[in-house]
This record gives sequence, C-alpha cells and structure tokens, in this order.
Amino acid sequence: MTSQRSPAKGKSRHGFVQGAVFSLFLWPIIFLILVATVWIVALDEISDIRNNAEQDAMARAQSISRAYSEQLTRSVQQIDAVTLNVKYLWEKQGMDLDLREALRRGLLPPQLYITIVDRNGMGVTSSLGGAPIDVSDREYFQFHKAHQTMTLRVAPKLEVGRRSGKTIVRFTRRLETANGAFDGVITVGVDPTFLASFNDEGALNPHDFISIRHEDGALLVSEKGNNIRGSQVHINPPVFATDHGVMLMDADKYKDQDARILAWHKLTGYPLISYAGLSESDVLAKQKEVINSYRQFAELCTVLFLLIAAIGTCLSIRMAARKQQADEIRQTYQLAVDEAREGFFTMRALYRENGTVHDFVIEDCNTRGASMARYSKSSLIGKRLSEFSLLQDLETALPAFRHAMETGFFEDEFEVSAALHGAPQWVHRRLIRSGKGLAVTLRDISETKESERLLIKSANTDALTGLPNRYWLVNSLPTLLRVAGHRNKAMAVLFIDLDDFKQANDRFGHAVGDKLLKMAAERLKSVIRAGDEVVRLGGDEFTVLLSTIESTAEAERVASRITEAFTEPFRILGHSMNVGSSIGISLFPEDGLDADTLIQKADIAMYASKSDHKGIFRFYNDELYQSIRSKLDAEEELRYAIAKKQFFMVYQPRVDTRTGDIRGFEALVRWQHPTRGIVPPAQFIELAESTGSIVPLGSLVMDCVFKQIAAWQNMGETPVPISLNISPRQLDAGGVDQQIKDLMKRHKVSADLIEIELTESVMMSEVPAVIDQITAIRQMGIKLHLDDFGTGYSSLSRLQEIEMQVIKIDRAFVSRLGTSSQADVLVKTIVLMAKELHMSIIAEGVETIAQLETLQHLDCDEVQGYLIAKPVTAPEARKLLQQRRIFMHAENDALPV
Repeated sequence: MTSQRSPAKGKSRHGFVQGAVFSLFLWPIIFLILVATVWIVALDEISDIRNNAEQDAMARAQSISRAYSEQLTRSVQQIDAVTLNVKYLWEKQGMDLDLREALRRGLLPPQLYITIVDRNGMGVTSSLGGAPIDVSDREYFQFHKAHQTMTLRVAPKLEVGRRSGKTIVRFTRRLETANGAFDGVITVGVDPTFLASFNDEGALNPHDFISIRHEDGALLVSEKGNNIRGSQVHINPPVFATDHGVMLMDADKYKDQDARILAWHKLTGYPLISYAGLSESDVLAKQKEVINSYRQFAELCTVLFLLIAAIGTCLSIRMAARKQQADEIRQTYQLAVDEAREGFFTMRALYRENGTVHDFVIEDCNTRGASMARYSKSSLIGKRLSEFSLLQDLETALPAFRHAMETGFFEDEFEVSAALHGAPQWVHRRLIRSGKGLAVTLRDISETKESERLLIKSANTDALTGLPNRYWLVNSLPTLLRVAGHRNKAMAVLFIDLDDFKQANDRFGHAVGDKLLKMAAERLKSVIRAGDEVVRLGGDEFTVLLSTIESTAEAERVASRITEAFTEPFRILGHSMNVGSSIGISLFPEDGLDADTLIQKADIAMYASKSDHKGIFRFYNDELYQSIRSKLDAEEELRYAIAKKQFFMVYQPRVDTRTGDIRGFEALVRWQHPTRGIVPPAQFIELAESTGSIVPLGSLVMDCVFKQIAAWQNMGETPVPISLNISPRQLDAGGVDQQIKDLMKRHKVSADLIEIELTESVMMSEVPAVIDQITAIRQMGIKLHLDDFGTGYSSLSRLQEIEMQVIKIDRAFVSRLGTSSQADVLVKTIVLMAKELHMSIIAEGVETIAQLETLQHLDCDEVQGYLIAKPVTAPEARKLLQQRRIFMHAENDALPV
C-alpha cells in the first residue's frame, strides 16, 4: 500500500522547516544589529566627547587670549602715555630734562628703560644714566629720521640694548621741532618678561603656552607655560590672517609633536598679536577615562550578545516543533476571539430571603471582558462577583451594582488597583438593568486618562525649567497650608529673585538667558530638603516652599545654602556670569494664614534684601513693610512731581582758568517740593535712576534748558554753551539723539550752545544702540564731555574713536591738589594726555585759591566750583552773562571779583 500524507500535515512540516531556518539566522542577525548599534552609539558618544572637549577648549583659548590681549593693551597704552609725557617734558625743558632725576622722583615707571636721542643719534638723557651713546646706526633711528609719523612704533624684532645690555622689546616715538623737522627719538626698552606676565597664568595646563608676536611675524616674547620656558615651540611661525580667531594646529607644526588649539587677538592700534595655545592632549586627558569606558562597554556587550545569540539559536531550533503546534492552537483560538474593544458581561442578581441583593453571578462574557478581568472566559462563567475581583474590590463594586438594580442605570469611571498587574489603569463602567440582572460594559480609558494627566501636568509645569509654575502654586499652596494648620506645623515661603540676570540676558542673548534659568533651577533643587518644592513664578523669580520647619533656623539654613550656591559663577558657552540671589522669607502662621499674604510678605522681604545689599536673605517684619511702603511712596511722589513739573534748573558757571571769563554753564536740576521746599539732587537723583524715572525727568530737564537758551536769545543776550548730564538709563531707553534734534529745531538753538556730559561707563558701552546715539549727537556738532574722569576706566582708543572733545577732572582729584603729590602727578598727567589728544580740560569742585593756582600752573583750560560760583537761578545766571567775567587775573595771582 502507498501511504498518503495529508496536505495539512505537509503544510505543517513545511512550516516547521521554515521556522527552523528562520530561527537559525534570526539570532545572528539580531546579534549583528545589536553589536552594530552598541558600537555606533559608543563611537558617536566618543566623537561627541572629543568635539565637546575641543569646542570648550576653543572657547577657553579665546577667553585666555582675549584676557591676555586686554592686559597687554593696558601695558602698551601705559608705555604710549609715558612717551607722550616724556615728549611734552622734552619740548618744555629741552636739554635741561634729566630722566634719571624724573625716575628718582617717581614720575617714570622703573621697569621701562627710557632714553632721548637727539637728531644726530647721540643719547641726551636716559633713565639708566651713564655716558651718551651713539645710536645713529640703529634701525629705529633711521626709520624715524626717514618717516614723519608721530605714533608709537614697536620694533619688529627683539634687540639687545647698548646701554642696559639686556634683550628688550623697543618702543619709539619721533621728536620734531616746532616747524615739523626731525629732532630726535624717544626710545623705551621693555624687558619681555614685563609684557609676558599674565595674571591668569594658573589657568594654563602643563603643555599650554602664551606668547606675543609682532604683526610682521617676529617672536617678541617666547612661548611659555608650565612645561615650556624661554623657547619657541613652533617649528615655523604661525600666520594670523585675521585680527582675532581660533584654529587647531596639527602636531607636526610643533617641536614637541603635540597638536594645539591656537587662539589669537591683534592689539587695536598696535602692531602686536597675543596668542594662546592649548595642548590637545591635555584637553582630552580628562575625557580619556570616559572614552575608554565606552570602548570597554561596547566590547563587553559584543561578547555578551555573542553568547546570547549562540544560546538563542540552539534553543530556537529545539523549540521550532513546539512552536508549530502552538501556532496551530493559536490560529484556532484567534477564530473565536471577540473583536470588540469593550468587555461585556451579563450578570444575574442573587437575592436574600428578605428580597435584598447580596451578590451577582456571571452568566456570560466576551473574550475582551475576560482578558480585562485577567481570567479566561470559561473560568469566569458561573462565578459570583464575590468570588473574584472585577477590577475593583467587592466593598466598592457591590453598592454600584445594587444602585443599578434599583434605578435601572449606573455609570462611572474608576482607577484600577495598582496591584492588578496587566489590567487597565482606568476603566469606564456602564451598568444597565435587564430583567433580573445587569448588562455590564467595561471600556479601557487608560490612554484618555493619561492624556488628561499630561494636560494637567503641562498646565502646572514651567515649560523652560520643568519646575512647578505659578498656576500650581496658586492651586496647591492653600491645600498645603490647610494640612500644615491641621497638623499644627509651621511652614516657610522663600521668594527668590536673581540678581543682575537682566544684564546677563541683555548682554549674551535670550538663548544664554534661558540656559542660565535652567541652571539656576537645578542649583535651587540641589540645595533644598527632601519634601520641599521649588516653583518658578516667571522671569527670574522663584519660590521655595519649606513644607515643615521646627524653627526659623531651618529656613535660615536653606536660605544660606541657596545664597552660597549662587556665589559660584555660571559658565555657559564660554561665558562666565556672576548671578546672585536675593531672598525674602515669610513664615506660616506668624506672618499670615493664606497663600496670597505669605507670598506678598516674602516678596516684600526680598525687595528689602535687594535694596539693602544683593545676595542676602531677609525675614519679613512690619518695619520692612513700612520701609518698602515709604520707598514706594517716595517713588510715587517723584513720578507725580515729574508729571506736575515741580522741578527748576540752576546753572553753575565754568570759567577760563586764566582770565576768569565765563565759558559756559552746567545745567543742574532742583526739586521745588510743595511742602518740603527745595529738595537737593542727592535725595532724588539716585531714586530716579533706580526706578527709571530719570528718563522722563531727563526729558523735562532738556526741554527746560532749551527753552532758557531761547529765552536769553530773545532778550538780546549772547548765551554761552550749556552742558547737560545724560544718564545711562536715558541712553538705554533710546531716542536721546532724536530728542535733542527735535528740541534744537523747535527752539531754534544751534549745536554750539549745547554740550553733553557722559560718564565713563557710558563711553565704554558695547551696546550698539547706545554707541549709535552718541555718534549721532557728535555728528550734530555738539561737544561731548567725559564727566568725572579718572573714577572709572577709560581706553585711550575709545576716547579717540568717539571723538570726545572735553575731559572733566573729578572733584575727588581736585580736592587733593597741593596736599598729595600723587594727585598733582595724576592731574598733570591727565592734562598732558588731553593736550596731546587735542582735548580741553575742565576741573570741577575747585574750592580754594591754592587749587585754582595749581590748575593755572598746570595749564588747565576751565574751572568750576564753589570758589568760582555756586549754582544760580536763571535770572542770576543772566546777570553773570552780562558781567562776562567772574575773577580777574593779575600776573600770577587769581583775584576774585
């Protein structure tokens, strides 16, 4: 007989073979995919680590190079100023000038070797002393003899000084006679170590270096770092094609075969280039351990996956036969699966003798319902509700079922116990009475509930920092206070404002500002206690809720940790930012019983801490409230006074230092208070600056001054220029140049009758809008005064760039004239510098005849102060205009009229 194989059996055998072949290749494929994925991720992470390290190193190299360039610029500017001073002394004293004596008197820096050479190349005088030396054959002498340039020159290479015998960097300046003929050379020799000193040299790694080159390529200061001293590490000099930049130089460019990240900055106005080189091996040294760990992890995963693949392949082949049988059973089972998305049950009520329902029995259900209940369909039919949990315990479920039997309908949603693994998280239940039983429908609504939860979380979470937001605080704090009240516990609310965040945000941009806020949030979370909460209210304001405290000392400790955490600078994208925290604290129940009161009082305490001194914390008390209330009242009173124009102008004359003739007035504002009388500026100008009221007040002052000039012109008087003080806040607000232009046109006042006084901080501003306004004012023909010169930091190049015409010497230096040799030298230096820059000098705060005489001898142009005249009203100023002279000069004495 010939046996016949059934088609089903043949198909099964074919399926078995296919399954075996598939299993044979499945695990190796999975192995290859997993290994490839692990290695791709590992290599990608290693690449990211390298790239991030190089980017950070480039940023650090640029920062070091920039800092070194700024330090070097100040040193060269000092040398520049010294040569101008020596030039002036030579032109005044000629052959009588003794530089050795000037050095002994402290008028010259001892680290500079200064010599004056006459037109024949013979040394005339030197700070080193000694016999005259002929330098007519020197390159710098021949250069200045042939070129008519008055700027400071830096020799293109190192030299050995004939007098000092030392290797020096030479700075020279041409001397000329009154008719412009060559008259010799001022030469300044500088030890390279003077220029090479770097305040932040500790920031360099062992193989890093810093150096200075001439723009022609010559090395002036040898590369130096911890392991590099006194030699050139480059094989060939680097070429700098731009004024500043950063680049990676390969290892073959260096003698020690160590690649470096090189950043450079060319000095503005001088032919010098400072640069820093960071060793790539040092940069990557810290990441080497992390990189090795990624490689080891990938190798370990490769071995592990190989073992798993081998075992899996063997097991898969052995299980192929069983799988075939299971597939046949599964196919049969799937035919009977109910495709409905909801679970259905029909349940019959069971009654006691008294007619009350005490239980329910399942008569039928679909597969979906059984799976939701985590049972098989067959095991459920015939079971009572009391015998199993239909996703809810009997004590909770039975009342709902009874209610449906009584009323005919019941519908609800409930959360399934977390202990029921594999069951839906949330279920919608509908119970409808049918005869003596119920039709029960169960629907899985877990996804809908999760969506609702995410929406609620989104509404209560700050999108930037991930912290709870103001909405969460408003809704949650009342509940927390009620719980604390019931438990008789104390709470604390800390209101935190970031100090100087706005300046950092404006300077570096909103992207850096957002990153700063995220980092600030992380710092806050890192120092609070477990169970406490950090909330972002908005902007740079945060709140910390201390859920329970035993005493105020606990709140103090948390506030101290926050304050200390914010003393560390934030470092973002190569920028270092100091942003502190001002904290106000209110206590529950001492300071209030409701959320609004506690937040308001914590805000008041924060405002007081910021007003007293940034970076501290204060507890709320009633005195603070009164103080804040007084300050707010003062701000409101000032705004009201500006709106009602309760201000008038006084004018303090500026006179010619020699003749006493009036050269101009400075306009000063006074407050005519209706009850307090005249309020001096010291009591309201600072308040106006801090609140921003200085902007409308400044506009009012400008309008008054222009009106007064126009009035004097209409009276037939010949006005003199009036100078106006412009606040930095006015320039930040913008439009000052347009205001002045409109006032000039409206009142028919020419530009030569208006002068603008600016502070050094405004002059050094890098904000484009501020610089544009100053430039526009200058282009109108209006003179610019640099007010309170010497109290800040001014760059000589910026003075020339903005084209300031007048420098006002601060009264702090004038008051010490004749009593301090340092003050005399400083004022003399400022006058000499101004003369060389073709700028006028005004000395303010002159109060004694001795000060006036000293300023006359120093050839100061104008003076201003109580010795000359106090600020006067407009009618009194008109009389001074008619008088035209405040004191007369007779020979060497100043005689007040």
